[in-house]
Amino acid sequence: MNISAVIMAGGMGRRFGNPQKCLAPICGVPLLFRVAGALAQIADRIYVATTPNHSEVIEAAVRWGLQVIATPGLGYERDILHVVQLAPVVVAACDIANLSPAHVEALLQEKIFTTALSRGEPVGLSYIPNTDLERWTSVEIGRLVDVDTAEDLARAEELCPAAYPLYVDPERLKPHEDVLEERDYEVVRPIAVDYRSGVILDGHHRHRFLKRARLPAPVMLFDYAVVDVNVDKGEVLDRAARGVVYPPKSTWHTYRGRHISEIPTIEVPVAELRRRAAQIT
Repeated sequence: MNISAVIMAGGMGRRFGNPQKCLAPICGVPLLFRVAGALAQIADRIYVATTPNHSEVIEAAVRWGLQVIATPGLGYERDILHVVQLAPVVVAACDIANLSPAHVEALLQEKIFTTALSRGEPVGLSYIPNTDLERWTSVEIGRLVDVDTAEDLARAEELCPAAYPLYVDPERLKPHEDVLEERDYEVVRPIAVDYRSGVILDGHHRHRFLKRARLPAPVMLFDYAVVDVNVDKGEVLDRAARGVVYPPKSTWHTYRGRHISEIPTIEVPVAELRRRAAQIT
């Protein structure tokens, strides 16, 4: 089934204190890309519904191939009316910190407009199979963590849920470090990438393999501003931009004391990457 997904990112973020809330990082990965990654495991196309006031969100979305839809920004319930024409479509708020493919799949068996419940309460996740919104139902899908306040963000940070990858052309990524040798893989851990610059933070051997194999790269997008490195961060970005890379294993990127490769995620079988490549061609 061809299915689209829309991330609702037009809220004012009043309780959070920042209208660009969707870019707030949890364990280094912005909320926007946490939600997009979960949806990318299921949806064929991903859109971001937001307003012109959310310029940083729009810039980040466009940079990573997410199409932008303009909405009035009047709240989830009212803005959802602007995406009905994309049905069948999954609609998710950008502030669900722990969204997973399993949460989405729990809705896809329904034949009418379906709203997700978390412990009995509606959350910002819905499935619209067609343009009829008169009939609707709800499905309990377990605990979802909404980030509405700074306190919610701190709790989500402690949880540090898995972040799922987006899939991009490896040619778009910028290495800052050379590799030891050519390697082959049967499963690929997502490549850690700075979402602002496209610079690879971890995963240069995987990147080299995917370029050689002409396969899409699963990427986990980090906010480099909250990531630490054992060398000058500006030099990392400069070397990547100029193509003057460090020797292999020169840098060590960490988030709050642990290597960024330890941030929870999934591994993607190469067979799945080949399937995605075939769909593109």
